[in-house]
Amino acid sequence: QSPPALECAFELPWVGKVIGAGIRRGVTLICGGGFHGKSTLMQALQVGVYNHVPGDGREFVAAQADSVKIRSEDGRSVVALDISPFIRNLPQGRSTARFSSADASGSTSQAANIMEALEVGAKCLFIDEDLAASNLMTRDARMAMLVASEKEPISPFIGRVNALFTEHGVSSVLVVGGSGDFFAVADVVMCMDNYHCCDVTARAHAIVRDTDLAASVTREPQFGALPGRRPTPAGFDATGDRGRQRVKVFGKVQFGLQVSYGEEDIDLSACEQLVESSQCRAIGDIMVYCKSRYMDGVHSLCEIVDRVEQDFDAGSLDVVNPHMKLGVYARPRRFEIAAAINRLRSATFA
Repeated sequence: QSPPALECAFELPWVGKVIGAGIRRGVTLICGGGFHGKSTLMQALQVGVYNHVPGDGREFVAAQADSVKIRSEDGRSVVALDISPFIRNLPQGRSTARFSSADASGSTSQAANIMEALEVGAKCLFIDEDLAASNLMTRDARMAMLVASEKEPISPFIGRVNALFTEHGVSSVLVVGGSGDFFAVADVVMCMDNYHCCDVTARAHAIVRDTDLAASVTREPQFGALPGRRPTPAGFDATGDRGRQRVKVFGKVQFGLQVSYGEEDIDLSACEQLVESSQCRAIGDIMVYCKSRYMDGVHSLCEIVDRVEQDFDAGSLDVVNPHMKLGVYARPRRFEIAAAINRLRSATFA
């Protein structure tokens, strides 16, 4: 049952009028006690970017197509990425405007995942605190008193989330069960109670007023520019040890998928919106296609995935392998194509 304040109605072909809870643009919190359905709702939302077969149970859970699930990802590679909105002023004066790491930490990897999603056009971010780096999400007043802001390189997401929406139009849906600090930046607060959704926005905002919580949250007035990196072909050679092109897919969705590209294995297990191994088969060949057609150090990564999607719309997935129609591809989203490109350790950008 939808809370009256969140109720929306749609006329759908073959079904008629459907009424349910609508999540508005802006910053939305999903809170509630443990085991009451917060993460279950998030898991349904993150795959709401796809259609579901009748009887699935999630047929009417829909999310806008440019929504991306964000999480921390210890150990992933990051190449020449601007993560300065979240991490800057590193010790020894190291810059984060073009940051690279072969073994990113939890907070750094999550900052990279956010910036990479924004780079290729994400307009809604899904974040579950269970899978997020706590030090990137928020920093309470007591810790700020102990560790001065000039000694802390991390600028928490809580201070950037409103500017991200006002400046770039990017909404955020956050599952939060352990930090009420987010009440101060939320437009809507939903509470899951025994798998039922309640609107507790007014109560959450009253808590903010009564406890002066807003004063303890440092909000950044600007988010900053989004990345616009330009891949170069030198870092995307798929030639294997025998001198032949080598692109393979390993694993299953429930255990994590990998694309073997040349001499490297690209770990896509943290890309939770990949739902079919056939999508990974397509991604591997799409990377080869991008390298041969569009990676020239001039076109940005966003422009490259734009062109790939235009090629798919004009023809089919077979454009990536025109000499042999394999019938094993499922169309991946632009965000997962970019995710594979970004996780290739040999990747190079102009």
